[in-house]
Amino acid sequence: MPHSLPALVLTAAAGLTTGALLVRPTVLAHTLDDGTRTRCPTCDSTLLDARPAPYLQLALRRRCAGCVARGAAPVLTAPPAGAPLPAVEGPGAVGSAALVPEAVTALALVGVVAGGADGWLLGAQLWLALVGSALVLVDVAVRLLPDLLTAAAAAGTAILLGAAAVTGGQWAAFGRTAAAAAAVGVVFLLLATVAGLGLGDVKIAPTLAALLGWHSWTAVYWGIAAGFLLGLLHAAAQLVAGSSRKGDIAFGPALLAGAVAVSVAIG
Repeated sequence: MPHSLPALVLTAAAGLTTGALLVRPTVLAHTLDDGTRTRCPTCDSTLLDARPAPYLQLALRRRCAGCVARGAAPVLTAPPAGAPLPAVEGPGAVGSAALVPEAVTALALVGVVAGGADGWLLGAQLWLALVGSALVLVDVAVRLLPDLLTAAAAAGTAILLGAAAVTGGQWAAFGRTAAAAAAVGVVFLLLATVAGLGLGDVKIAPTLAALLGWHSWTAVYWGIAAGFLLGLLHAAAQLVAGSSRKGDIAFGPALLAGAVAVSVAIG
């Protein structure tokens, strides 16, 4: 049944909080090339403060407080040692991108709760929406679905749906979940072999199929189809606009959005 407005407001607050404390640093850790996470990727200066704040402020902004003050344009990776600093462009104020992780997470969680599911199924949907928020942002930034995040999505979804089966005696649904994950995993592996589908997409697909399989085989079909449709529309728009090249388009966000949306719509 649909949740009340206060529940949605609390969910939004929880989404903003988890977006700041979990999703933002996760995105940071997987989008900066400096494995030590101790240098600014824009000016290559050392971050002397070991507290979380300097690292959190880099997520998606990709520049330290000094770069913000100078108005340096953010870059994805740090320049080589000794390279000149980026040119100052415009004011140093932080743009709206500073709240992207929080906003994406809050919207994802509110959308799931608004769907009206409850119990362990709601938990599985929320977990996939939370981890999926980080996956979407990382994939958009660097065209990568990290193994750590896809594994976390799979493990959490399996545990929560398993708990639903144990507590509710829904073993048929759980069996369908496992079968759907295996079947879709094989299909995506074949697509990766013959059509060049990214391995990250192959790794997240069984998890999405598992969630959809809890509902029905029809849900599996429509959830995966929705992901492909969204991906094709996005790719076509990007190619027509000339802002991306073929093979340089993030497909993970479309798969995640399509699958979770269908699961939430079914409830």
